Amino acid sequence: MSGAHGALRVLHVIEAMHQGGAESLVVEHARHAGPEVEVVVCALNRGGPALEAARPYARRVLVLGGDPRQRGPARPLAVLARLAALLREERVDVVNGHNPAGGLYAALAGVLARVPVVVRTEHSLHYRKRYSRVYPLLEPVSTTLTRRVVCVCQAVLHSHVSRSPWVARRFVNVANGISSAPHTRPREQVRGELILPPGARVVLTIGSLTRQKAQHLLLEAFAVAARLVPDACLLIAGEGPLQADLEARRDALGLGDRVRFLGPRLDVPDLLEAADVFALSSEREGLPVTLLEALRAGRPAVATDVGGCAEILGDGACGVLVPAGGTAALGAALAGLLADPGRAAALGRAGRARWAERYTAERMVRETEAIYRAELARARRGPARGALAAEARHASA
Repeated sequence: MSGAHGALRVLHVIEAMHQGGAESLVVEHARHAGPEVEVVVCALNRGGPALEAARPYARRVLVLGGDPRQRGPARPLAVLARLAALLREERVDVVNGHNPAGGLYAALAGVLARVPVVVRTEHSLHYRKRYSRVYPLLEPVSTTLTRRVVCVCQAVLHSHVSRSPWVARRFVNVANGISSAPHTRPREQVRGELILPPGARVVLTIGSLTRQKAQHLLLEAFAVAARLVPDACLLIAGEGPLQADLEARRDALGLGDRVRFLGPRLDVPDLLEAADVFALSSEREGLPVTLLEALRAGRPAVATDVGGCAEILGDGACGVLVPAGGTAALGAALAGLLADPGRAAALGRAGRARWAERYTAERMVRETEAIYRAELARARRGPARGALAAEARHASA
């Protein structure tokens, strides 16, 4: 079932390919695929910048579904049938479904198309209301049909294994990784375009303007830091439903033009070049790509101790971890780094070294493709029927 000339054909399934962490990692899998690996990227509902970013590297990219606003049982069944047909058409060896929706569709379509290996990648911790009401009933089936569940950090792995101990051996940790940054423009040029005051000490945060990212707490914390560091300013890159509320909160705190909302940006490396400190105030994360981007740029980070943030920062070796949900520690940490450029620079250098050692895209893709090949070899030797039957009994118990 392998592709032409013995190539390993891998199809990535994800709900959408707009702009986000999981989507950017799918792009990395296409960009750094091994010389004997052919990648197809399939979005179930809609495309976007990430789909276009994957296009130069993938054998094929496509959006599978029709109007994502269409509801009812007909649409999921139609999408499932299209995905199964695509898997057969592309003669796929491995299908990797990302997050719950992608993983479920990949598992079911993989069975229909007789794909040898189904993998699911979990990019986030389990949390209440992450799934639809139906998914918890389907998840044991999805996991039983999946040979490996790749978790992007140890925190994500523990979150999911604790809910599915009967298949604990199927879960494996492959930490996220990102490519080297594209060429960045000079720091002063970027700062000039952002109309930053000379000598400004710049905090940057990047993320969707949603409750999960908790920029409302970052605003409160920055208000504390701003009183201690008079030339501090905060740049918030991203878009989302809470922008109006966050702007109102900024104004209520009297921060005025010391806080700027930049909207969605595709020039993250340039923004990091212009910044002095990166901040992540999230209430929930997996292994955040934006934090990896900060390390890669040599920028010290202040991050809440959620998900895999402690794993990235080495428990504080290249940044400052603060408790989630509060503002005092976050504000003090921001003020401390802004007021101490020497310490900030040292943490930034340590972060850059940590990224190069542990969090490159090449390492992530190499480890993931090794899992594909190992599972494909096992599949060709035949299923361990007794083990699968035992797991199925646990799933239905």
